[in-house]
Amino acid sequence: MQNHRIIFTLCSNNYLAHAKTLGDSIKEHAPECKFIIGLVDDWDDEVDYQSLGADEVLKFDQLGVEAFPEMLARYNIIEFNTAVKPYYIEYFFNKHGEDTKVYYIDPDIKLYHSLDSLHEHLDQYPIILTPNLTVTPQGVVTGELASLRHGMFNLGFIGLKHSNQSKNFVHWWRDRLRSHCKIDKGRGIFVDQKWVDLAPLFFKGIYTLKHQGCNMAWWNFSERDLKKDQKGYYVNNADQRLIFFHFSGFDPNGNQTTVRMNNHSFKLEDYGELKGIFKDYSAELKANDYDAISKLVPKLAFYKEPNGMTIKIKRRLGWIKKGLLGKV
Repeated sequence: MQNHRIIFTLCSNNYLAHAKTLGDSIKEHAPECKFIIGLVDDWDDEVDYQSLGADEVLKFDQLGVEAFPEMLARYNIIEFNTAVKPYYIEYFFNKHGEDTKVYYIDPDIKLYHSLDSLHEHLDQYPIILTPNLTVTPQGVVTGELASLRHGMFNLGFIGLKHSNQSKNFVHWWRDRLRSHCKIDKGRGIFVDQKWVDLAPLFFKGIYTLKHQGCNMAWWNFSERDLKKDQKGYYVNNADQRLIFFHFSGFDPNGNQTTVRMNNHSFKLEDYGELKGIFKDYSAELKANDYDAISKLVPKLAFYKEPNGMTIKIKRRLGWIKKGLLGKV
C-alpha cells in the first residue's frame, strides 16, 4: 500500500508569496512529502499558480462541502481560512485512506531541517501538537498571556495520521468550526485554535511535541535561544536543531519580528541571531514577489463587520436565491 505524506497550507491570494516560500523549504528539507496549497479564495488573473512550486493548488470549493457558502457568509478572511482546515484534512483522509500522514503548516512558516523525527512520532501517535511553551518561566512572560488568550497549542502546525482516533478528532473539530470559528476572545473563542485546548480531554493519543526547534516564534522567545553553526540553526543546544520557524505577524518591510504585539518589545535590533534569520526570510519573500502579491485584494466575498466596509451583497443574494445560504 502506498505511503502518502502530505503537507498542506491554507491562504488567500495575498499570502501566496509566503506559501511559495514555505513550499521551497519543503522541497529542500521534506521532498518525500507532497505539498498542496489550499486556496481559500477565487482565482486571480494576476497570479501564475503554476509558478508557485506546489504539487497541487486545491481551491476550497473543490472539496464539495455544502456548508462553505453558509460559513463564508459569517466568517471574515482569518476565520474562514482557519475554519476550513479540518475539512481539508478529512478530504485527504477520504481520498488516500490508510497509511496517510497529513501535516498542516501555516504559510508564514519555513522548514530548516528534515521532518524525519515527526514522521517517527506519527508512527506512534495519531495526532501531534506543538505547545506554545515547554518550560516553566520564572516570571510572567508574553507567551503565557498569549496562551491564555489564544490557546496553549499553536495550530499553525498539526500532524495527523489516518486512524480512528484522528478521524474522530477531525469530525469533532470540524463540527465546531462550522459555526464557532470566530475571533471572540471575550467569549473564550479564538478561531480554530482555542478549541484544541479541549482536545486532550476527549481524545486519546494526542502527543505534545516539546522539541524546542518546532514552531519557534515570538511567543516562545523567552525560552528559546536561536544559534547557528556550520550545520545550520539550532535552539539552545547543538543537539536540538531548528526544524521549523514561525514568522507570525512579520512584516518584511518593517523592523519588528512581529506586529501582533502592540508594543516595541520585539524590535529586530534587540535580538542576536534572530536578525539573520528574519533578514534571510525577508529576502526570500521579496524574491517570491511579496511586494506585489501582498497587495492583492482577495476575490472571495468574505464577511466584513458593518462598519462602512463594502460587502459583496449581490453574490450573497445569488447564493440565497439558489438556496445555498441559510440563516446566519
